[in-house]
Amino acid sequence: MVLLGPTARSIGEMLIVCEAFAASHGLTYNVKKCEFVVFKAAGKCTDTFPSITLNGMSVKQVSRFKYLGHILTNDPKGDDEVERERRALAIRGNMLARRFARCADQVKISLFKAYCQGLYTSRAASW
Repeated sequence: MVLLGPTARSIGEMLIVCEAFAASHGLTYNVKKCEFVVFKAAGKCTDTFPSITLNGMSVKQVSRFKYLGHILTNDPKGDDEVERERRALAIRGNMLARRFARCADQVKISLFKAYCQGLYTSRAASW
């Protein structure tokens, strides 16, 4: 589960709702597996941040974590994730070029669209 909020207070309020829901359904959160990241805006984020608690225990603050295969960092540039995606695209593109070198261009374009266009790209109608 991911919670996003503009302030520490908003996150704390959402966690209170989550704790109440979990308690009413006989569940508990494993605080050892929980962590939070503060996404920094250029020149607007301080180094200190209020404590975030869940079930009365402090949640660990991190500068990066992996969620659904994507690396999220507190760096607004996101260079790590961009580089990882660039490498993955090069690998998939080279694999298609090697395996389907003798196919027609339209087949290659269809394969590229199916296997190389990621979640974050838009499909161009002019292909």
